[in-house]
Amino acid sequence: MASGVYAFLQAWNEFTLATVVMSPSNKTLPLWLRGLAVQTNQATDWPAVMAGAVLVAIPVVVFFMLVQGRMTSGLVSGAVKG
Repeated sequence: MASGVYAFLQAWNEFTLATVVMSPSNKTLPLWLRGLAVQTNQATDWPAVMAGAVLVAIPVVVFFMLVQGRMTSGLVSGAVKG
């Protein structure tokens, strides 16, 4: 379960590979969020960046809420002596 959670987070936050492989018209969520923060000749729209960060984080939080019980039971069952 722990390796599955780690693999999910690595795939979700993949930035370097998406930067190299994706075309400018296709963007993953991290690239889209970076596009909100880095704009040439304009000030950064911080409320839009923070709203985007919340939208990107929502699926990860929901995923952790779903697997939280299984992760906790796996960690605790390994610590029981007997």
